[in-house]
Amino acid sequence: MNSETKNNIKKLTVSIIGVMLVGAGVALATLPELGSDCLASFNEVVSRKLGISFGYMTTITEIIMTIIAFMMNRKNVGVGTLMAILFVRFPIDLTYQLISKPSSIIVCLLYVVIGTLMVALGVELIIHADLGMGTYEAFMYGIAEKTSIKFIYVKYICDATFLFLTLILGGFIGLGTIINYILCPKMMDIFDGLISKHLSFK
Repeated sequence: MNSETKNNIKKLTVSIIGVMLVGAGVALATLPELGSDCLASFNEVVSRKLGISFGYMTTITEIIMTIIAFMMNRKNVGVGTLMAILFVRFPIDLTYQLISKPSSIIVCLLYVVIGTLMVALGVELIIHADLGMGTYEAFMYGIAEKTSIKFIYVKYICDATFLFLTLILGGFIGLGTIINYILCPKMMDIFDGLISKHLSFK
């Protein structure tokens, strides 16, 4: 097996681990029912307004973001993007089956924080595997590259925009949503530095 094949297998493995972490993290963070992440909150309220399922609305949003991301920088869209769309459901469903809903508010908050950290790490692993980002990340990275604004600030702005739209449309924003908004971009930035330093694909 040559070095290029080994490198591609390593990238694919890291990307799969990233997808698993994202799915499990999403499930863990939403299990306490303290509010979804910013984009999910927006999709949730719009799906109710339009009378369509949440899953269908999420698919519509992902398709739109993927097209825009591809137009801005096609390198950000690839196999990893497709994997994130198709396979993230498995770790979500598995986590829901294995872990019961917590009753204590302290445990609920721990679930949200740990789940958010898992999502942040998983997203960064997918990004660094360089096989294509998740749809939302590809969309935001496209904006960051076009405007030269640091990614962390683009994420804060995009998340804030979806939160604002959710509020206008009468959607639910809980404590979990606020924690995700504050914590996720910063942790992604931290994990970005750590992964860049310790994980090489050369």
